[in-house]
Amino acid sequence: MKSIAFTFLLALGCSKGSDDTSAAAPISGPTHTVWSGWNHTWGMLSHRVSLIDVRTGEGDQAHSGILGGDWSTGDTWSDDVNHRIHQQHITGDQLLFEQGSITFTISAGETASASAAVVMENPNLAVLQGFTINTDTAQTAGYPEDYDPALGYTSRGFGFGVELTAQRVGHEKALSSDAYEVVATANVDWGPRDRDDMNRAIEHATTEVTVHYAVLAGFDETDTASYSGAQDLAHDPPNSPQAALTEPLNWTGHGIAAIRSFGLSLHDTDGGAGGDYLRSFGVEMTPTSDGQPPASVETEILTHSALELGIMSMAAETDLVWIPLDASRNRIEGISVEGSHPVGTYSVPHDAGL
Repeated sequence: MKSIAFTFLLALGCSKGSDDTSAAAPISGPTHTVWSGWNHTWGMLSHRVSLIDVRTGEGDQAHSGILGGDWSTGDTWSDDVNHRIHQQHITGDQLLFEQGSITFTISAGETASASAAVVMENPNLAVLQGFTINTDTAQTAGYPEDYDPALGYTSRGFGFGVELTAQRVGHEKALSSDAYEVVATANVDWGPRDRDDMNRAIEHATTEVTVHYAVLAGFDETDTASYSGAQDLAHDPPNSPQAALTEPLNWTGHGIAAIRSFGLSLHDTDGGAGGDYLRSFGVEMTPTSDGQPPASVETEILTHSALELGIMSMAAETDLVWIPLDASRNRIEGISVEGSHPVGTYSVPHDAGL
């Protein structure tokens, strides 16, 4: 629900026939959107990871994409995905905003980074606006010919983050202005399971990632929260009862919540190097409708399915930030874009009739 704040000025000592009561103009200005997390849950089975794509959109729209192996795409079996994408729309004259994305490739198990210049003056911080994982990309010379990278791999987890850095530019005795960069970091880890051709490919796999970010300015204070947790996942097929980890958040006031980094990981409980088929994964701070803080953060990377192969444990870590904003200058609407769509990439909500 949108709310508009009014300030009323009441004149004292009004004379007969006068009416000095007036209302201030409603809040106006550009509208910016800030991400506060997502969840993807396959409808029927767990799957390999070939594509995960999630990022903010305008209004009640967002972007969601997912592909697994041939047991999700219809070649062998078909599946669809339930999605939740959380975002906050901020209208007003306080928040300064620059949005962009950085694309690069990484090897399995590698943590890699890339950067982009920032043109905003005096930025405060960078936050995530979403991410993309895509295995259907060019491979190295050693990659086996008998496995198609578009089919994806069994996962050991993934993580993304952004950081704002400043570097002085110019001669030591005649420094010029500060130059700022956004440094994006990504990790995508694969592990072998029950497909010999896939297992051989994992050793050489290259994955393309895109980190979507926003640089924010215009405020003086922030409140941060870091969270980490772990649990052994139930393993009693079919569809073992597995649930997210939940951590309360103790923020107060009027503002927006954002994610600076997150990591979701899976491990064989026996210490092995295996990955697994994923059923559900996400990091979620469900926003309120009016700029009040979210109550908690939920994290999960789960494997429950009709057929469960690995006996796994999961771990999660997040670096979160709460940005207080002036309620007299900003109108905030938090929404969760929810629904279901087939495999592929869509602007959601997805109209199944299109």
